[in-house]
Amino acid sequence: MEKKDSYIYHPKKFSGNVRYLIFIILISFVVIILRLFYLQVLNSKYYLNLSKQNYIRLIGLLPVRGSIFSSEGIICASNKPTFSIYIAKDRKITKDIIERLSKILNISAKYIKTKLSLIGYSQSVVLKPDATRRDVFEVLAEPKLSKFIDVEVSPKRFYPANAREFSNIVGYVSEVSKEDLMKHPNYKVGEFVGRKGVEEKYNDTLRGKWGYKEIEVTADGSLVKTLSKTPPKKGRDIKLSLNLKLQEYLYTMLNSGQYRGSIVVMKPSGKILAMANTGSFDPNYFVNGLSVKQWRELRNKHLINLFDLATQGAYPPGSLIKPFMALSALKDGVITPQTVLMCPHSIKVGKNVYRDWKAGGFGKIKLKRAIESSSDVFFYQIGMKLGIDKMDFYLAQFGFGRSPQLFSYCTKGNLPSKAWKFRKYHQDWYVGDTITTAIGQGFFLVSPLQVAEAFSIIANSGIGYYPTFLKNAKKRIRYVFKSRYYKDIKRYLWLVVNGKYGTARVAKVEGMDICGKTGTSQVVTSRIYKMIKKKLKEHKISIKKARKYFPHAWFASFAPMKKPKVIVVVFLEHGEYSSRAAALSKDIYIYLKELNLI
Repeated sequence: MEKKDSYIYHPKKFSGNVRYLIFIILISFVVIILRLFYLQVLNSKYYLNLSKQNYIRLIGLLPVRGSIFSSEGIICASNKPTFSIYIAKDRKITKDIIERLSKILNISAKYIKTKLSLIGYSQSVVLKPDATRRDVFEVLAEPKLSKFIDVEVSPKRFYPANAREFSNIVGYVSEVSKEDLMKHPNYKVGEFVGRKGVEEKYNDTLRGKWGYKEIEVTADGSLVKTLSKTPPKKGRDIKLSLNLKLQEYLYTMLNSGQYRGSIVVMKPSGKILAMANTGSFDPNYFVNGLSVKQWRELRNKHLINLFDLATQGAYPPGSLIKPFMALSALKDGVITPQTVLMCPHSIKVGKNVYRDWKAGGFGKIKLKRAIESSSDVFFYQIGMKLGIDKMDFYLAQFGFGRSPQLFSYCTKGNLPSKAWKFRKYHQDWYVGDTITTAIGQGFFLVSPLQVAEAFSIIANSGIGYYPTFLKNAKKRIRYVFKSRYYKDIKRYLWLVVNGKYGTARVAKVEGMDICGKTGTSQVVTSRIYKMIKKKLKEHKISIKKARKYFPHAWFASFAPMKKPKVIVVVFLEHGEYSSRAAALSKDIYIYLKELNLI
């Protein structure tokens, strides 16, 4: 009899195996259904009560923000531990509870509702940072409130008592708004972010990384246990190129005088040593937030001024522009250092007369004397030889009309052109516009920082670096303007301070070889200015009312001539005479010497 192989298909045997498998599956389903019936029907009350008793709450832990130090290692911004009161979002939070919290913590009910609207259920949000011990005690003492409350020790941004002296540089922080959260998905509710200066620019470096804590709590809010905890990660510290002693000196100089102004002191590498303004603010005002009423009170008392004149102010540069006009003309070949131009007291173009500042004019002069004595008529002619298109092309290479990009809000000023005027006023460009632009008047606008950046290019003989406040930042080239005439231009600028006909001889410091250029920029016509001066002399107008008609005063410089170590720009709003700005510069250079910065 033939033997059958075991692996040959047998219909009867296969049918039996299938029935056995179906039986096993049916039994499994019956068991699962019975178990679900037991849990959800027979024991539903038990598990419902258990779920009501305990639940998990997620708490975000604020990271310690990185500290900011001056170049000397002095703290400019740090943190201190404080109590933070958190509130957990829960459907049991009633109107009465919100009103009670509002009264105890002295915050509006609307603010509490807004905070809760920004998070999901079982999440917590900081309701009151920097809470007092009394706040904590009163909230936790009331059981109907404490079940929704957590208290954590959190870092609070803190600025030293003299922060007003450098707040325009360091900036400030404040809590994120709803708009911030929509714009920046990585921001967290209750986080504090930089709003100005270094705090804003390097926010991602300083902010650190959030930590989290999961806790199990009972229905009455009592802690059962901590389920997990991820500690926050501290932000990185930043060390600035800022010299705090110099900054204090400049701030005191400006705020003890009678003129509103700004001073920038920068290394040729772009590292800023100091940048001071008239007026300032205490950044601690913003850490806990300001109401509209508080803001108005501070403004009325002149205790808060967020406008950074050094980076946001835009003013006509006046004669400061002349060395750059000279370099442009030399590069274009329309003049050489030996070119002689006749410079009378005035020139007539069409129906208009354009005068020089010096009565009688300068006669026949070369570029050297034109810069040393700041001849207007010489540069009127240079402007007409170049034309506005070439002026616009060359001057842009010194940073004019472009933001220095130190901070996000730096002004780019205005470098006028034909296209710009047509867009702005729907008017054609005239020769008169070219003439006024050639001496830094008319539509031409610059900030003190832009001037420092431009003069650094001359100091470096053709290279301009990005300005920065980071002490250890690497130099980054931004502008390159090649010319074989930098030695000549530096010599002419040296004569401005040290020469017989120099307009800034009051800035001279023996043995320092300062090179500089004065600038006086008009805000009204010469006729109106003379009329105001006459009224002032006759006591028909107060100096306070008259001052707004006075010209702005500039002095930009660097030293020493051969190997420049520092650039100094002084701007006095309505300072009237550039010699006033030059005189302040002399004191600054003497102090720089004391600090061994030059």
